[in-house]
Amino acid sequence: MGTDPPDVAHDLQCLTVKEVAALLRWSVRGVWRESALGEVGLSTFPRPLRMGGKRTRWRLREIESYLDRLGLDGKRGGPA
Repeated sequence: MGTDPPDVAHDLQCLTVKEVAALLRWSVRGVWRESALGEVGLSTFPRPLRMGGKRTRWRLREIESYLDRLGLDGKRGGPA
């Protein structure tokens, strides 16, 4: 009791821009660039969550889905 099943906790996990960059093996600038393209419909990159102030996060599950769609699981690369 009191603990969420692992899949629920995974669904709710959020990442900072630095964590997303490390996961994708991109630069922080590359994450922001791809995110901006996604915001205007020029990329399928997940939209970030605006947490208030300057706090922005991405859902881990959405980043993993993005990688799956691109077929990049295990060999990541992209915006530098």
